[in-house]
Amino acid sequence: METIKTDLRSYGIEPQKGRAYENITYVLALVYNRLQTHVEQYLAPHDLSAVQFNLLMLAAYQNEGKGISQVQAATHLIASASNITKLVEKSVRAGLLTRKTNPNSRRENIVCITPKGQRLIDRVWPGYDRLMRSLTEKIPAKNRPQTEKILQHWLLTLQEEK
Repeated sequence: METIKTDLRSYGIEPQKGRAYENITYVLALVYNRLQTHVEQYLAPHDLSAVQFNLLMLAAYQNEGKGISQVQAATHLIASASNITKLVEKSVRAGLLTRKTNPNSRRENIVCITPKGQRLIDRVWPGYDRLMRSLTEKIPAKNRPQTEKILQHWLLTLQEEK
């Protein structure tokens, strides 16, 4: 990877202090914030947030389109259970999702995509996909497989620590 001379001291990142662990996590958080900003800007004209779009995607494509429990949705998304509940309510009111009680567990709700929600996904997806590609292409092509592998490994290791 080519070395980019960037002064990140304005972010509080000072590699000479020898705290690479701090620098890695902070840079990752900054990258996430930048990505999130791009995604939110793209989705705003569609009256969607990133979390709501991802919830619709989960409802449409998890479990062969049979929906997803709100609990599962909260674990897949960066959102609390109460935020997911509010988002599901909003999406149901907008006609994008349906909610039903899980027949195997009365304490659990399953959310499913509606035809209106699917049409919205179909309309939004091509531009969203282009955006994701353009953002990912900022990583040099030769480094993408290694970056993906490192991040996936880190995520799986963190998940095992529960």
